[in-house]
Amino acid sequence: MLDNVLHLLFPHVCIICGESLRQGELHCCSSCVSSFDRFSSPPESGEVLRNTMVSRYGGRFAFEQGWCLYRFHKANPLQHALHSMKYEGLFTVAEYFGSRLGEWMLSGGSIDGIECIVPVPLHHLKKIERTYNQSEKIARGIGRTIGKPVCPELLQRHRWTFSQTSLPAKQRRKNPEGAFRASGASMPGHILLVDDIVTTGATMISAAKALQKAGAGRISLAAVALAAHD
Repeated sequence: MLDNVLHLLFPHVCIICGESLRQGELHCCSSCVSSFDRFSSPPESGEVLRNTMVSRYGGRFAFEQGWCLYRFHKANPLQHALHSMKYEGLFTVAEYFGSRLGEWMLSGGSIDGIECIVPVPLHHLKKIERTYNQSEKIARGIGRTIGKPVCPELLQRHRWTFSQTSLPAKQRRKNPEGAFRASGASMPGHILLVDDIVTTGATMISAAKALQKAGAGRISLAAVALAAHD
């Protein structure tokens, strides 16, 4: 934790290996970033995300477009970076990944139909504990990059859920069911729903269904990472 506090004050070392950052590097050095398992192209990431959803849930949920930057593997340096972003106060790392994800989206396919960005929300008690929602910070980074508004007020998490990382796969699928509800505001026709990591996809599906129930016509998905089958 002390290392992360120091990084907020002196953000010129890699949050993973501790080496000094070179000109043009931000938060993570090039050597550590090169170890992340990046998808070869935006279309590939969308196809893998879609296949993942279909393999786990069949045709019960269809989304418009999808983007992920990396495959998530345990013990990979990316895990350390995402853990620091999510649990240790380094919200600027979330904004950094959001900007990179926005650039990834712009490099592969049209985003013109997207009207706004909605981050997967935290329960209000969990947000008090962490002080920020990492998915909202990622969404802000995407929004600045692609020029779309971020509208966290459109979706609420009204039921406390356990962390997905602490549950076996079967319980992960059931854990977020019914946890979300839309705010009651008028829904845009095409929403980009954003989370940090897609594990089983259950959280994304539950959040998307709440938006669709409230009138959202189309849902696209974006996440920094998609859990691989290690």
